[in-house]
Amino acid sequence: MTRAKLRITGPDSSPYVLGAPMYLYDGSLHIATLDPVPVNREGTEVHIEHFTPTAIVIQQKLEISKLALVEMVYFIAENFTSVQAISLSLSRQVEGYGDGMRLAGARSAFLQSLGAGHIVIAPKPNAEHMGHFIVSGLWEYNPVNLQALAAVLEHEREVYYASRPDTTAAEEARRPGLGAWMRRFMPKAAPRNDDGKG
Repeated sequence: MTRAKLRITGPDSSPYVLGAPMYLYDGSLHIATLDPVPVNREGTEVHIEHFTPTAIVIQQKLEISKLALVEMVYFIAENFTSVQAISLSLSRQVEGYGDGMRLAGARSAFLQSLGAGHIVIAPKPNAEHMGHFIVSGLWEYNPVNLQALAAVLEHEREVYYASRPDTTAAEEARRPGLGAWMRRFMPKAAPRNDDGKG
């Protein structure tokens, strides 16, 4: 089943401008915000690092980290032709992932699956917990990497949409139908007699 991509905007749903924060939406639902995206002076390389899921995503325990990252990389690659490389740093603490080295290995493998190279795993300075690592890599724009990125994006969309609650259906179920709205404003009809003359 084909799923729509997440919508990415600038502040206040304005069109996204390179260098500004990214706001990610699933339909009308705001799901995450990416800190301002640093751009080098030539406009050929950007850096993606820290994004914050919204309260509703945390409350519903939706896993959007991978999809959000891939959507952001693909969005930049697709919309900003001057950008030839995207550097990535993954360092957010993941609840329930006690083994920092195992998490770092999983993140390294994920970046490689996107086509990123130059992978570096380094201890995070001033981490709240021991064994917390930063995993960084560089995604460079070329046909092979773009194909790898697109394949991972399709997979992550399927995973996300299969796991999230169908909020659209729930919203429709709560919304009164046209008949219900009409009945609120129309006077009640007199009851009919059994002879059909009433």
